[in-house]
This record gives sequence, C-alpha cells and structure tokens, in this order.
Amino acid sequence: MWGMIQTVTWAATESTPFIVVEFIGTMAFAITGVMAAARARMDWLGAVVLALAVAIGGGTFRDLLLGQLPVAWLERTWPALLAIGTAVLMLAILRFWPQAHLDASTPLLIADAVGLSAFVVIGTQIGLQADLNPFLAVMLGVLTGVGGGVIRDLLTGRKPVVLVGQIYAVAGIIGGAWFAIANEIGVNTQVSVWTSVALIFLIRMVAIRRDWHLPMALPMQQSDDQIE
Repeated sequence: MWGMIQTVTWAATESTPFIVVEFIGTMAFAITGVMAAARARMDWLGAVVLALAVAIGGGTFRDLLLGQLPVAWLERTWPALLAIGTAVLMLAILRFWPQAHLDASTPLLIADAVGLSAFVVIGTQIGLQADLNPFLAVMLGVLTGVGGGVIRDLLTGRKPVVLVGQIYAVAGIIGGAWFAIANEIGVNTQVSVWTSVALIFLIRMVAIRRDWHLPMALPMQQSDDQIE
C-alpha cells in the first residue's frame, strides 16, 4: 500500500503543468519565508531555514497524512534546493537593494497568495490520484496550501493568517473544488490547473483589496471579562 501511494503521489505531479506550478509555488513560498524573516529580524541562517520550512512544510504534512515515507522532498530534492537558492537570492537583494522594501506587507501577501494557489492545486491533484474522494482531496489540497504559511507565522510569532478571519483557506477550498470538478468532467489538464490557480489567487487578492473577512467566533465588542 505504501509503495502504491508513493508511486501515485510522485507520478501525479510529473506532467508539465504541475511541475511548473510546483516550481512557481516553491519560489513564492520561499520568498515569503525570507520576507517574514526580515520583518522578524532574523539572521541569514534563520531566513534560509524559514524559507525552506515554508516551501516544503505543506507538502510534508500532506505526505505524512498519506503515509508516504520518506516524504517527497527527501527523494525529489529539487524543491528543497530551489527554496534554498531562492532564499539566498532574496537575501542578496535585501542586502544590496534595501530600498526595495521587499519585507513590506504587500509583496509578502502577493507572494503568499501565489504559493497558496499553486500548492492547493498540487495537493488536490495528489489526493485525487491517491483515490481519495473529491471532498477529501480538496481538504488535502487546502492543507498543502496553508501548511507552509502556518509554519511561517508560528515561527515568526504571528497568529496564522488562516485562523484570524482572512479569506485564505476559503479561497483554497473554492479553487480546489473547481479543480476537482474540472477533473471529473474531463476538462483539459492545462485549463483546469491554470484556471484553478488563477481563481484562488484572484479570490485572495480581491479579499485583501476589499478587506473581506470571515465572521469572528466572538463579536469584537464583547470583552474578555464577559467570557465564562
């Protein structure tokens, strides 16, 4: 069983559109790791470690849930090497071009949306190819997409964006659901991949632009001393 899952998860993303999406998503999440490290006043080593953790974190969670050991990046080393290389390049840019302000909120949010979009699609595809039902495949995709960001936020002392009312996981659910539906009705792979990536990114960007939030578990006006 383990051997079958391992073969499926690797083969599921070896076609060109998925490789390109994974390449883009890995770079984007590595960039957010360096940006977050800069904002948290980490050193170079901390920035590289954080970038690597963000880039491979969601995929690691996914593989562990599927029972794939060793996890994919230990066998397919290029995502880890790409993340490290991207981090080093970003650090050089921040060192010699500090006026770029690449540690500001807007570039970080854009890069994070790109990474989320890419890895939700990758995770959903792997879930479908592992014979999960579409609902579970989409949930696996969302976990893959948000996992790296959760690691980034926790390691830099911030509340994970997925837990504080942001239209984040919801964007992933919508895009992942569209990908699963497109796969079911036989839409061309190129079309289904890129429309799903674009849909997630668009929803996330519009939500940021318009300041859309999910309802809080507790109304803001209710003070802590009212909670029993």
